[in-house]
Amino acid sequence: MRVLLASASQRRLIWLNEHFESIELICMPLLSDEKIIEKNKSVEQQSIEICFSKVESAALEWSINDSENRESPDIIIVSDTLVESPGDEKIALGKPEDSFMATSMLLRLSGKRHRVWSSTAFLVRDNDEYEKISSKWSYKIWTDYAIVEFDDLNEEDIIGLVESDSWIGKAGGYDFAGHAGKHTKIIEGDVVTVLGFSKKAINELEKKLDKNYAAKF
Repeated sequence: MRVLLASASQRRLIWLNEHFESIELICMPLLSDEKIIEKNKSVEQQSIEICFSKVESAALEWSINDSENRESPDIIIVSDTLVESPGDEKIALGKPEDSFMATSMLLRLSGKRHRVWSSTAFLVRDNDEYEKISSKWSYKIWTDYAIVEFDDLNEEDIIGLVESDSWIGKAGGYDFAGHAGKHTKIIEGDVVTVLGFSKKAINELEKKLDKNYAAKF
């Protein structure tokens, strides 16, 4: 099965490679800019809408690729992950632009619990169970959250996390699978949700792979 991860996230790519060795995995980030979502919506809804905007971009870009006779994948995966600010379901902590913003986010998360939302979509061809997005592609979105708890961070902890540069490109300003791992733990939900995928979507991918394997015999 040929699977395209339409994402620039190395963390997502590494995770898929480690857990699905049997697939032919290609990584090709979307060309379109990420959609700006209204801030008066819940972080859950923001995650879903951003994911849907990526679905639209992927469908458009691969319709063009098809016209250029490029080999299409069996599944296109797009995903979005947002960190919800502790105590406010409408504030998403995005990717910090600099070390000052990363420090501010870490101070906000220190000693508290927060939710991490991941919305993941699959685009496939001719599937009656999915929603039609174009003449060639259909899609389905799954959304999950996990609750993460941060230790009380002291000044030395925060300086170390910021100077490690592990916050770069990470929602909320921290890398759960990296330097921040020793300061965080999951209270509810699955680690894959924190690392960038809806757990329900991963379960669906496992089912598709099992079905694809069975069809060969």
